[in-house]
Amino acid sequence: MTKLSIVIPVYNLEDCIENCLKSILNQPFKDFEIICVNDGSSDNSAEIIRNIKDNRIMLINKVNEGSGIARNVGLANSSGEYVFFIDGDDGLEENSLEKIIKEAQKLQTDILVFGGLSYYGEKGRKGGYSADKLPKIKGVFSCEDIKKQIFKFPATPWSKLYKRSFLIENDIKFQNLRAGQDQLPFFHSMITAKRIAILPENLYRYTKNRKGSVTSAKKKKNSSPIHVFYAIENLLIKLGKLDEYRDIFVDRYFSKATSWLAKFDDEKKAEYFEEYLKLLHHIQDDYGLWRRFKPDINDCYFRLKLKQIFR
Repeated sequence: MTKLSIVIPVYNLEDCIENCLKSILNQPFKDFEIICVNDGSSDNSAEIIRNIKDNRIMLINKVNEGSGIARNVGLANSSGEYVFFIDGDDGLEENSLEKIIKEAQKLQTDILVFGGLSYYGEKGRKGGYSADKLPKIKGVFSCEDIKKQIFKFPATPWSKLYKRSFLIENDIKFQNLRAGQDQLPFFHSMITAKRIAILPENLYRYTKNRKGSVTSAKKKKNSSPIHVFYAIENLLIKLGKLDEYRDIFVDRYFSKATSWLAKFDDEKKAEYFEEYLKLLHHIQDDYGLWRRFKPDINDCYFRLKLKQIFR
């Protein structure tokens, strides 16, 4: 069995996919396969990947459905003992793979969490995903041990090494969303895993503000956080854990939907606000939460934050 499957969703990355692959292929650790899922790119991304002659690289071409579905396709075609999801505009620090595989094997983890530096061009800096931002927890733990700290962990899939059998057996998959598609698998995996550990090192190179990336968009134009809320609610009902995580998940994910209201594109804001109010009424009526919260479509970000204090 291959030790590691590396899954990379690819969409119009002709300017950076080669550097990403080189950062993997140049690692001293060699027992891996790379599954590049070309998600309907209209540029030369697929040709660049094909021109890199290494039999460990698998290229899967598919119609454009988003990075979440692309990751699911990559996982379904993987064969490694462990799975590592990497974004095609990012890369790895030196000797990252050997370190994470060694630590995961030593501790027999379902999920190994680690840090990454934020890169602006060639310069890497500590940021929101760096190792110093991770909880200071030693040894192996589960969500039962750290329930109130769950959202101190990054939701990003690239900051974790997963045991592939753990993902498959628990049917952990990404959502088909334009943004926030990693929230459901993050929450699902964290509350399901029996063995989680932290490797407090910066092993990933996260590219900040790449032109054309979803995260670089300033105005919100879809209802992703609302879809995430309902998906996690349905998951908790299915797992019989709604009462256990009710307050935690409602506050986190409805707050996210609220923050989007202030950042939404003006032309589509009324449509989003209508969906948002339906969610608010569901929370108030069915959970008895946020009853004093009265948002207005024209509230700015800081006014919404202030209103949340007295919800």
